Formats: sequence, C-alpha cells, structure tokens
Amino acid sequence: QRSPAYVKQVARVWRQAIDESGAHPEAFQVKPEWNQELAKVSEGAQTTLGAYNRPWQ
Repeated sequence: QRSPAYVKQVARVWRQAIDESGAHPEAFQVKPEWNQELAKVSEGAQTTLGAYNRPWQ
C-alpha cells in the first residue's frame, strides 16, 4: 500500500510525461528530472531481474 504522498508524486510525474508526449509525440523523450523525481520515492531496485537472477549459480 502506498502513501498519499507517493501517489501524488508518481501521478504528477506521469501526468507531465503524458502531457509532453501528447503535445510533441514525434520528439518525445523521457526527461532525466522525471526519473530523478521517481527515484526519490522508489523502494529497492528499479528493475526486476526475475528468472535471470540466479545468484546461486
């Protein structure tokens, strides 16, 4: 379960990205500041290794 502050931050960044992609779809790029803002509220790793992560081998 996520806090209201987490939801607010993530929704704000996503809204900016969606608006930017809609306004300029041909030139859309992820802005580094979006990733920086999301990194502030992330927990643990930001990628999932899944079946490829086998530290015992």
